[in-house]
Amino acid sequence: MIRVVVNDASCLIDLNKVGLLPAMLTLPYRFIVPLPIRYSEMLDLTDENWRHLDDSGLETFDLPGDLVAEVTRLAQETPALSGNDCFCLVSALHLRDAVLLTGDLRLRREAVAAGVRVHGVLWVIDQLHQTSLCGASRLVAALEAWRADRTVFLPRSEIDNRLGGLRR
Repeated sequence: MIRVVVNDASCLIDLNKVGLLPAMLTLPYRFIVPLPIRYSEMLDLTDENWRHLDDSGLETFDLPGDLVAEVTRLAQETPALSGNDCFCLVSALHLRDAVLLTGDLRLRREAVAAGVRVHGVLWVIDQLHQTSLCGASRLVAALEAWRADRTVFLPRSEIDNRLGGLRR
């Protein structure tokens, strides 16, 4: 059973673009973001946005020193991963029953090889739909926005499959 969801920057960015970050936090999981991800320049979140996310249950995970050493080792051994990717992977490995939420293909591959369960933003759509925490029209709007956004790299066939299911 998944209890903890470790969020990387790519998923936070994509979910924020379509306004689904607050909805995601209503799912029955413990959502965390490693400390360096929170301060990533790629995230276009204001202090007020962060306060709202914190108040909604998003936790910032500050890795203890021994895990930071593991991040450093992983970064040296796996140069294809960014430092932030390594923080996410080590967090997911350390936290019990964790899933890594990422849209990064390299990170996904390394995580799966390390035995970590991995999902992306489409899993969040599925979870929001299955739990009825978000209406179909809102999910359709998010999927259509992602499909039209050149900076969002999701398989078009997967988006189309979900759109078909939500429009029934």
